[in-house]
Formats: sequence, C-alpha cells, structure tokens
Amino acid sequence: MFRKAAVRGLFYPASPEEAEGFISENMSGAPLCEALAVMLPHAGWIYSGRTAVNTASRVNIPDKVILMGPNHTGLGARISVYPEGSWETPFGDAAIDSETASKLTASHLCTADTAAHINEHSLEVIVPILKYLNPNVRITPVTMMGLSTETCRALGELLASVCDDKTLVVVSSDMNHFENASATERKDGAALQAVLALDEKALAVTVSGMNISMCGAVPAAAAISYCKLRGCTKAELTEHTHSGFVSGDYDRVVGYAGVIFHK
Repeated sequence: MFRKAAVRGLFYPASPEEAEGFISENMSGAPLCEALAVMLPHAGWIYSGRTAVNTASRVNIPDKVILMGPNHTGLGARISVYPEGSWETPFGDAAIDSETASKLTASHLCTADTAAHINEHSLEVIVPILKYLNPNVRITPVTMMGLSTETCRALGELLASVCDDKTLVVVSSDMNHFENASATERKDGAALQAVLALDEKALAVTVSGMNISMCGAVPAAAAISYCKLRGCTKAELTEHTHSGFVSGDYDRVVGYAGVIFHK
C-alpha cells in the first residue's frame, strides 16, 4: 500500500531542495546520542520544524523507527498501525517496517488499519526529517486516541517486547493549543515537568486537571512507560517554544517541545 502525502506543500515544502534547505539550516550540530525515544512537534514546519529538526538531529536515527502520534481525524481504530507498503516524502518513499507492524498487530491492543492515516498529519510531517537524517529508515506508523493510563502502560509493555536495541520510538505531539502565551507556557511547563520526570500517571493527571490540550499526551505516556521498562532514567528537554515567536500573535499560540529519552 502506498500512502500519498496529504500535507506536502502545506505543512512542509513540496520540493526536496526546499525541504533539504530547511532541515540543513536547523540541524543542531551537536554530537549524536543514542536514544530510546524522542518527542517531536508536528505543526507546520514554519512554526515547529526548527524544534523538530533540532531535536531529531541530536539523535542517531536507526533503520527502524516506530512513529506514534495522535489521531486528529477520529477515523480508524483506537490504536491504528499502518501495516505495509510505503509513504511518500520529498526525499523518496519511506518503507513501512511490516515485520514490526505485524508484531504490534498480533496483540489485541493494535489494529492493522490505513483509514486513520490517510489524512492524518501528525506523523507525516516528521517522516521527511527522519528520511533525510537516515535515507534507509523504515517506519511503523501508529496513531492512537482515547486511551487510559493503564492502556498506555500496556502499550509500553508491548513496545518493550517488540523493540530491540536498534529501534527508536518517535512520539509526535504539540503542547497546549490556542491560549495566550503566558497560559501556554505555564501549562506546557507543568506537562513537561511530568514528561521529564518519566511519570506517565502524573502526565495524565496534569493534562486532565489543568485542561492542557497536549494532543500527543497519550503516545507520550505510552513512550514513557516503554522507556522506563527499557531502563531509561533521563529525559532531556532540547527546546520549548510556541507559535507566537513566528506569527507575532501572543494571544493565541500553540506550544512546541522537543524531548530526548536517553538510553
């Protein structure tokens, strides 16, 4: 199955030359580290691309990547795994890691499904960055919605049973949406405190209790659970920003953050 890009030319440049120029200009230049997972934002590159590239370019991107993000469309299963084929990017097609997809969908938690992915942007905007950083990357796209903390932990256990040392988990999430900059910075700070503490329960309680519209809180919780099972003891915030710094509108912003979960 071939997934044609849905937001190419809208959320990120259509041409490989423009996409390469953007990525190369925003590379961190830091020595590469080994990571269990990273969290990257998924808005238009003009707003969040710098944070995404800066964070991803600090990490050794292996050939196998499991991409987990929110389901914005409401289509498909609660946990939808794209099973096989490839995804279009400006740098050539990114192959689906069908072996990993099959292992995930062998569990009752996950469903092989393409409907959730057809028009979903949360994973698509990240794939060109991964493809540029490692042209041989194979991806397993997973979208999710409406999961309890217990289900997130169960998914973390599943990931721990499926992933080897050469697999990277990439979480796609923006932070708080459409409040003023002050409120967003306060809410983002509280959510990020839980993420950096590797506390998936605290993240769920904080997001719910403070009404934080962090769209990828569920995949973040699953990734935290997974990382702890793999022995992670350190999460690093690489950057925290918001759309107001680009748009000039500080009354209605979206927050963005990059996080590395170290091995």
